[in-house]
Amino acid sequence: MTSVLLTTPAWAPHADVIEPKRVRLRDRVQARLRANRLDRALAEGVPPERNVALALRARRLVDPAVASTLARAIQRVLRDAWHPEPMPARMPTRSDAVRNAGADLDDLARRLVAPHPPAVRGLALVNLLVTDGTGPLYSGDGTASLVSAVRRARAALEIV
Repeated sequence: MTSVLLTTPAWAPHADVIEPKRVRLRDRVQARLRANRLDRALAEGVPPERNVALALRARRLVDPAVASTLARAIQRVLRDAWHPEPMPARMPTRSDAVRNAGADLDDLARRLVAPHPPAVRGLALVNLLVTDGTGPLYSGDGTASLVSAVRRARAALEIV
């Protein structure tokens, strides 16, 4: 059985208590089903140590295979923006905005597969960018929002 370390607020405002918590099957199922909500929390900066579901989601996001998958998805978005398929099976992106943000998107994809590990907050932001159909990659008005989101995600990938 797997365990995670969680921080729980202590009575003193400046001290947290670290406690081990066993991971149950129910915790794993909830982390999978609530992945989008957990990604949003991680993207907002909620520490993964706050609850089991966040810790499990963060563990999944920091898997190098996830970063590689996200990088390939970004490269596919770039390719589709320059060479669109006549009948795409995927949700269409904002091709003009993607082409204008191409350098930033390419830099983001390259950083995802760089040798040094990315921060979980940045991975959550990138995952939301790629998978959220209401986000700036798929909807919105203007290139600025996409460029801003990509740059924010890129900056968040760096471990401080």
